[in-house]
Amino acid sequence: MIELNVKPVVLEGEAVRLEPLGQNHAQGLYSRGRFEPDWQYMPRACFVDAADVRHWIDDALQAEAQLPFAIIERAKGRVAGSTRYLNIRPAQRSLEIGWTWLGQDYQRTVVNTEAKLLLLAHAFEHLGCIRVEFKTDARNLRSQQALERIGAVREGVLRQHMIVQGGYRRDSVYFSVIDTEWPQVKQRLQAACNR
Repeated sequence: MIELNVKPVVLEGEAVRLEPLGQNHAQGLYSRGRFEPDWQYMPRACFVDAADVRHWIDDALQAEAQLPFAIIERAKGRVAGSTRYLNIRPAQRSLEIGWTWLGQDYQRTVVNTEAKLLLLAHAFEHLGCIRVEFKTDARNLRSQQALERIGAVREGVLRQHMIVQGGYRRDSVYFSVIDTEWPQVKQRLQAACNR
């Protein structure tokens, strides 16, 4: 059964380590998170200075029903980006994986694939989740295609779901993986990590 309070944990794979987000990651996140196009579909814009990153980390750590991680490239020990468990719902045995972003050097690499594998494995195999969901901006076709490739099921669109950067009324596309689908999704992710 999923725990009432999902506790900070280090998740380690071959290429990446996910560790609890902290102020010690601020400089690495700032170095990777200043490229404006990378944040086009995120709720907020890219980092503008080191203080902005520190504030963003504080907000992430104080958010209810969330557990934020720094994504670390193991080979060089460098911060690659960040991701979170959010909308943690113990009574429903479900959570969301989101707020995922990576610096330019790590996009379309094994880093994102293995991070998803680690997060999903922990959710299903250790926390007892029966559902893990993802949501993405309806304009973000690349993200939607990536979720479909791993075997996540598209569930539908919530219209004008969020107001994001510049006051844009974002439609959100929801995807999920449920516990009975997890073994096949796990195989797909493992195969993708070994390519």
